Amino acid sequence: MKVDGKSRILVAARTVISRHGSNRATVRAIAEEAGMSTGAIYHYYKNKDDILYDLLDESLSDSTRIAKGIAKQELGKDKVKKEILQKTEERLKKDAENRLQYHFAHEILLGNKELQLKFKQKYKEWTFRIEEILINVYGLEDTRLNQALTSWLLGAIDGVILQYLLDVNDNDVEDMMEVFELLLEKGLPPFIQLLNDK
Repeated sequence: MKVDGKSRILVAARTVISRHGSNRATVRAIAEEAGMSTGAIYHYYKNKDDILYDLLDESLSDSTRIAKGIAKQELGKDKVKKEILQKTEERLKKDAENRLQYHFAHEILLGNKELQLKFKQKYKEWTFRIEEILINVYGLEDTRLNQALTSWLLGAIDGVILQYLLDVNDNDVEDMMEVFELLLEKGLPPFIQLLNDK
């Protein structure tokens, strides 16, 4: 099977970031890892940030895929919950991609407006997809607090990831996932009922 240019670049970028971090993931280093010239890289991407953004986007698109699976009725509720647990655990362990997310956060805080706009759109998509999952799996009704709930859930996962990146969370991922599973199974249903009754 032939790998297209963009896929080759993204695989190479992931490898370079894993070895050296996002700051040293230059276009030249990515090109060398991909076995391509820098000119060939620029055929697909205008700069390093575009490569890194596509890598992050590809890696963190699980909520979109799960929501689409529900909409097409390919995934039942139990299967969706298992997928959420599995993908969340994988996400906690995606060191290169998690570092990338915080690399981008740093760039945005330094004033990169173009990147901020991209991330704002991406977070809107993620929160919308999480809301779809909550509607279809937990019976969340159309309340004025739906987006606030999805923002809290997404923020909680982002926060745990930041704790691991900063090495301030000493809990095993398995323990964190046990609590997350309890939240999905026992915590969310009554909480969503409270929102529906509000």
